[in-house]
Amino acid sequence: MPKIISLEKKKRLYKVVFDSDQTIYVTEDTIVHFFLSKGASFDPPEIDEIVAFADFSRGKNLGLYYISFKQRTKKEVVTYLLDHDIPNFQIAKIIDELTASRFIDDDAYAASFIRGKVLGKSSGPYQIRQKLTEKGIDKELVLDKLDELFDFDTQVEVATHLAEKLVMTKYSRLPLKALKMKISTHLTSKGFSYDISKIALDHLELESDQENEAELLQKELEKVLRKYSRTYDGYDLKQRVSNALARKGFDFDVINRELREIDF
Repeated sequence: MPKIISLEKKKRLYKVVFDSDQTIYVTEDTIVHFFLSKGASFDPPEIDEIVAFADFSRGKNLGLYYISFKQRTKKEVVTYLLDHDIPNFQIAKIIDELTASRFIDDDAYAASFIRGKVLGKSSGPYQIRQKLTEKGIDKELVLDKLDELFDFDTQVEVATHLAEKLVMTKYSRLPLKALKMKISTHLTSKGFSYDISKIALDHLELESDQENEAELLQKELEKVLRKYSRTYDGYDLKQRVSNALARKGFDFDVINRELREIDF
């Protein structure tokens, strides 16, 4: 039977060399479990068992190490173990054990993630759902947790908060129509439904600042005139200027009133 002729610690693992020229790397748990020591003999099936146990032990220790930094999903731990060359059949056993001991808990992960986003008032339900499913959380579990922790009223509250923040930075820089479109687009990009975005927008009770909009229109009018007058003139120029200003969110009636003052 092959005999151990060398047993040497190498960082987190132990290097075990047999007189049959076979070398394996094992964890400290493996040494304790099989009473490995210099001079001990093991037949080939026993060595295979030692190697399998060492793979499992190393994988489990890697998983615990990875989880120690922060909460992880099952998918994240599986990916981490694959990246460290742990065999698939061992990964399945490791995940089962870590799940049974609650070191991996996708249910708790999803709840914690959603609570963090709600408290931070940073994301809507669709964005949260996308991020959690990308992390491997079951879609039905995500939907259940969203229903439980991110109800209709809370969505409106968070969406209104995000809308108010945008108004503070954009109100004096955009006409009312463009501002509303900007808010609506921002909220949907953050993961809120159109209905929630509309309710949040209505809560703001925004009103047009006629003097500010007139100044904004004059500035934009000068810019687009300079741009298009290099290439167009007459009716064609007027239409292109009018359309450009409309795309900026200005009302067509106001645009036409201003353009009547200009000789095209």
